[in-house]
Amino acid sequence: MDLKSLKELMRFVEKSQFVEFEYKDEEVQIILKKKEAFVAENVIPQPQAIVVEQEKPKEEPKAEEKQPQQTEDRSDLVEIRSPMVATFYRAPSPTSPPYVEVGDEVKKGDVLCILEAMKIMNELEAEFPCRIEKILVENAQKVEYDQPLFLVKRLD
Repeated sequence: MDLKSLKELMRFVEKSQFVEFEYKDEEVQIILKKKEAFVAENVIPQPQAIVVEQEKPKEEPKAEEKQPQQTEDRSDLVEIRSPMVATFYRAPSPTSPPYVEVGDEVKKGDVLCILEAMKIMNELEAEFPCRIEKILVENAQKVEYDQPLFLVKRLD
């Protein structure tokens, strides 16, 4: 491949919606990646919903003094965390009701929210039966990888 063809190919990829382009023949292999590919490379959404859970660390003593009843219950709460960098949506559309509210009991496989990453809507499903104790982020808020989204109490 000559330099002129390579430059044309680079311009084509730059103007396209491709994030990554790969060309390979007997003589040469070319991989072109836009800057967005490096940011999103490790957070490519999976076709299946993913839930990451961790136990909630104990709160500071000051918080226990202010809310003793709530702190007692927090020891058995689990955080459901974001599996990717995305935008958090509580409902499937702006006019639809939210998937879950505080106090709702959900079954394994029930949708908790939508995480939008790279124009792809990913449903986040419950991996176990639980009750929603607290929703930690606002609708349409950007969330980071591993950021807590919900505090839940396991029901199994």
